[in-house]
Formats: sequence, C-alpha cells, structure tokens
Amino acid sequence: MDLPPSSKEGPGAQNHYQSQYSTEKKIVFERVQRLIRCIVDCKAFDCDAISTRHALGLTRSLAAEYWENSNLQLRQIPQIGPATNRKLAAGNVNSVEQLASMDTASIERIMGRNPPYGRKLLDTMTGFPLLTLSVNILGTAPSKPGENPKVKIKACLGFKNPNVPVWQRKRPSITFTAESSNGTLVFFWRANISKLDQGTDVDFIAELCGPGDSITCYVSCDEIVGTIQSLNVTSNIPASAFPPADIVDKGFAPVAKNSQRETDEFGGDDFDDDDMMAAVKSADDLGGYDSDEFVDIDEMETAARISNEETAGTLESTQMKNGRWKCNHTCRSGKLLKNGQVCKHKCCTEGLDKPRKPRKRARSTSSDT
Repeated sequence: MDLPPSSKEGPGAQNHYQSQYSTEKKIVFERVQRLIRCIVDCKAFDCDAISTRHALGLTRSLAAEYWENSNLQLRQIPQIGPATNRKLAAGNVNSVEQLASMDTASIERIMGRNPPYGRKLLDTMTGFPLLTLSVNILGTAPSKPGENPKVKIKACLGFKNPNVPVWQRKRPSITFTAESSNGTLVFFWRANISKLDQGTDVDFIAELCGPGDSITCYVSCDEIVGTIQSLNVTSNIPASAFPPADIVDKGFAPVAKNSQRETDEFGGDDFDDDDMMAAVKSADDLGGYDSDEFVDIDEMETAARISNEETAGTLESTQMKNGRWKCNHTCRSGKLLKNGQVCKHKCCTEGLDKPRKPRKRARSTSSDT
C-alpha cells in the first residue's frame, strides 16, 4: 500500500516549497509596488489628496510587510521577533518612535533582560529615520478678484537622528504632501533623506475654500512604516475675504449634464465650433450680447441655428455608393471647416440610413423687380 504524498516528502521537499514560495512572493510584491507607484503618480496629477495618501500608505506597508498603524512595525528592527514584540505591546510600546525615546533601563525592565541589552537595541535603531515636521502660515498671496484667497505656507523638514539615517543599507527617500480640508492635493514633493541633513524648507501656496478651511501636511519615508509625521494648520482669514458663493459658481459652473441638445443619428451635436463662433459674432453685431457678460449656451445654439439656416443654401440629400444618403452639412463634399481643420462628422463620410429633408432659407429675400 502506497503512503500519502505528504508522508513521502522529506525536509528537502519542504525547503524546496519554501524557496519557491519566497521567490514567487518577491516577484508579486515587486509588481504590486510598481503598480501602486503608478497609482500614486496618477492620483497626484489629478490632485486627489485622499487617494494619494492611502496609496502612499499602502506602498509603505507592502514594502515593509507590516501595516502602518499596527504595533507590528516594531518587527522592522532586526533584534525584535514575535515574542519580543508581544512583550513591548504589553508594556504599551506600540511604535518605533516610542521605543527610540525610551531609556535603556526601561527597555531592559520590559524585556526582562540584563544590561547591556538596552544599549545594543538603541544602537541598532540609530539608522531608523525619525522625521520632524513644522508648518507655518507666512501670510496671504495675491489673488484675482472673484477668486478664493490664497496663503503662503512654509514647511520645515528634518530628522532627529545624529547623522543621515541609513536603513537596510540605503538612504531612504521621503515624500511630502499637503492637502486641503476638502480633499484637494495642493503640493507634492519627493526627495532623498540626505537633503534634510541641515533641514529643508518647502514653500508653497494653497488656495482656501472657506473660512474654516485648513491645510494638513504629511511627510514619511517611502518604504518604511512608522515614520509618518503630520501637522494641521488653519488660517485666520475672515469670511469677508471670500467671494460670495453665487459669484464663484457663475464663473466656474460646468454645463449641466441633463441639458438637452439636438443630436444627429450618430448621437453627436448638430452644431460644430464654427457655428458657435459665427453665432457669437452675429449676436455681437446685432447687439444681442454684451461681451462682458456670460453668454448662455442655449442662446448660442439658437443663434447658431438661425445663422446656419440663413447662410446655407438648399442642399438635397443624394445617395452614396455604399447605399446610404448624404447629410445636409456643407462640409460633406470634403471641404475644410472655417478654421482649416478636416471635418469630423461621421454622417459626412459614412452617410445616413435615410435621406434628410433639404434645408431651406429661414427668411425669404426680396426679389428684383
């Protein structure tokens, strides 16, 4: 009778599986790190502060193989294993920063070890980066009328270590971010920790959204957990310095998504950019619009329709070689648009399923007598 496969496998097979597991784990973590760094760059470009902050935290946790807010971050120190970590957690030591601030006698008392165990442990931690952060608002920055006020902010970055920290045989890189209370990323900066040797000042300008708006700054190492430092600052700008909400909305309000527009068979708008520009010019000539006022999009479309019907002649829809019918656009015969660009209407190249009614002049001109 054959034995089960598990009983046939000896220590050599287990070592083989362990080696294969470690190799595949390393490959997966390397691929994930590249993916998350790409997400960080994309979200930073989009000024999405919340997604950028969480992606940076995930990058640190995966690189260190321990979560940011867990007491397992103490396992990053070579001399601390599972049993030592449990002893430190029982003594209310849950972070590397807390352990670095303790004296040798307290460490030896919690660990139940004799000297010079505490001194050796602290010497091992001299290369662990302990970052510092201070943020001050210098004053207000110039802004245009109708815009929200802006403030000048100065952040001072440094570290508590006596020398430039070297962890895992390399000098780690750091990332500094600043975000507003509405989740907008206002500043993003990366550098090597060696630039913080004498302290580094980072100056930037942040736009406020309201009287109670605040700016939160974060600095941390990219591949080490337990190094993040944060600080929140609030300006004392009064509410009278902010423009009214209706003025801000009028200047930056996008076109409503549920606005109805006339579309052709292919779902595109029936008006191109040239029609819109002709409508604006025609309306200005007639005195219908003031150049200093905001032009309503619906009125522009109506003016474009009238201008197009008045200037275009009667176009009959003829059948194309593919059996479809030509549209009524003046650019259907391969002519360039007024701005010199090539026509992008699908109906001009592919045709329509059924012929359209010919366009006629909206206003009849007086005949010669």
